[in-house]
Amino acid sequence: MTASMQQTSSRATPGRATDASASGHIAGTRGQPDVVVVGAGFAGLSAAVRLGLSGLRVLVLEERTRLGGRATAFADAATGEKVDNGQHVLLGCYAETLAFLDAIGAADHVRLQPQLRLTMIDRRGRLSRLVCPNLPPPLHLLAGVMEWDALDWKDRFAALQMATPLKLARRSDRLAASPAETVESWLGRYGQTERLREMLWRPLALAALNQPADRAAATPFTRVLAEMFNGSARNAAIVLPTKPLDEMYAEPARAVIEAHGGEVRSGAAAGIRVSGDRVLGVEAAGAQWKPQAVIAAVPWHAFPQLFDGGAGALDTVVEAAGRMSSSPIVTVNLWFDARVLDEPILGLPGRTMQWVFDKRTAFGGSASHLSLVSSGADAIAKLPNDQLIAMAHGELLNAIPAVDRAKLLRATVVREHQATFSLAPGQPARPRSETPVKGLFLAGDWIDTGLPATIESAVRSGHRAADLVCQLSGRRVVSSAGH
Repeated sequence: MTASMQQTSSRATPGRATDASASGHIAGTRGQPDVVVVGAGFAGLSAAVRLGLSGLRVLVLEERTRLGGRATAFADAATGEKVDNGQHVLLGCYAETLAFLDAIGAADHVRLQPQLRLTMIDRRGRLSRLVCPNLPPPLHLLAGVMEWDALDWKDRFAALQMATPLKLARRSDRLAASPAETVESWLGRYGQTERLREMLWRPLALAALNQPADRAAATPFTRVLAEMFNGSARNAAIVLPTKPLDEMYAEPARAVIEAHGGEVRSGAAAGIRVSGDRVLGVEAAGAQWKPQAVIAAVPWHAFPQLFDGGAGALDTVVEAAGRMSSSPIVTVNLWFDARVLDEPILGLPGRTMQWVFDKRTAFGGSASHLSLVSSGADAIAKLPNDQLIAMAHGELLNAIPAVDRAKLLRATVVREHQATFSLAPGQPARPRSETPVKGLFLAGDWIDTGLPATIESAVRSGHRAADLVCQLSGRRVVSSAGH
């Protein structure tokens, strides 16, 4: 990420001793953690919070100087305003993420739509809204599409053909699509028109999978659709942060971990020592620990570097992680002297920058700070900043002519070259949280949760790893601060 870095301070919380028991509880001594978590993104912090609430003393080690991993914020050098390192969006079906936010007292740091509502401006400049009524899924989606004036009757009738695959996806993603099938070929198999693909399915696929529909595998997309369009109509609703990401979850999570006797250290690059099927310990900044359990919660591209001394029984997992391809995201931030949007999110289907977010509509403020996002951005990730800014400003002006009346005060570019792992068919299999190394567990959005590289996948993996540690220790899992 080519962005300014903000120093995040950490403070040690006095440890509390944990007594060993005959039932095999993980025992710690004062100053020695029960569990070490390497990585402080959504996966690592959600795991550490659950462990702390369950009575285990946790040490979190984060290589960067700020918490949050690929979902964090930094101070803009010129304005001093907090800027997210790319816009992150949640959905109403992110049950474990919302539970995590509740556990750290941050449930009010996001705003949930009552139902799926998307405002789109097509390439001809026509504005339309998809609003899904409060009906049982997937009827709410089909009813919304039937009323969507961006489509003609041919497009609307084509949408009805998705009822069957959506029902199949609720039972099994492999029933709905074959592993070698791309999203684009899958949409073609079910007779989706070009207009419906451009206005609905491709934007959803890019947002969820971070790859173009003609490259991404269909099976993870069907899993996303199954979760969005199942259960409650609110599952498909968009959830937007109302605070910068570090304030939204990272610092509240740190506070809960420390309040339960744990410690969070930033600027601490860690290494895990493994011999065969045993964890020997964890090292960082000259210090060493020998906990009873370790959770590696780093991205796939950083995972091999954790084991400079060899990965023992994890060699095959390390090798597979090294072969996983990445997909980039580019975000262009534009500051204007006047408001140019009336809502916090706007879709620009068929363009390079697919979504626009007005951060001050979400956070509060009189003028506009817009974040324009290009997912699956392989074609533009290496372009110079001035070209990316001109492209984003031009596409925004084409969609919203009123932008020409606002003065552009500042522009920055944020690149995340390794934003997500690739979901193209033929990529290495994703590992499980369990490993052949005793006491070592994995977490991260790249772990096999059934979901693509989403915040919900990261949190699910973090909770899964924490539950396995609690099972190992004989502890009862406590998932919220109110229990």
